Amino acid sequence: MELADQKIIEEIITNKISDLEKQLALTQKSSQTVELDQTLAGRVSRIDAIQQQKMAKASYDRDKKLLVKLNQILDKFPDEYYGICEECDEPILMARLKIRPESKFCIGCQEMME
Repeated sequence: MELADQKIIEEIITNKISDLEKQLALTQKSSQTVELDQTLAGRVSRIDAIQQQKMAKASYDRDKKLLVKLNQILDKFPDEYYGICEECDEPILMARLKIRPESKFCIGCQEMME
């Protein structure tokens, strides 16, 4: 990977980390235990609140895992193997890395795995 591309990817990763940290701070409150006063809210409202809480928790967990991955990549950056498909050892397209810098596989190998 060329130096200019490395700088672009490093900036993208840094920006994604910043965005994820902000998102996690917002989502953390939504994923806390739901407590509703049953006299003010009916069963449907409580069930809805619990579902929203579970979705927020799942989103928080997903974002947290991605944050860990991105930090690991950034800690080792520039790694000589970054941007190389772990399956076929071919370079991963820069367009893919710009969108998903955590990608470990090229599009072809990813599609075969799915």
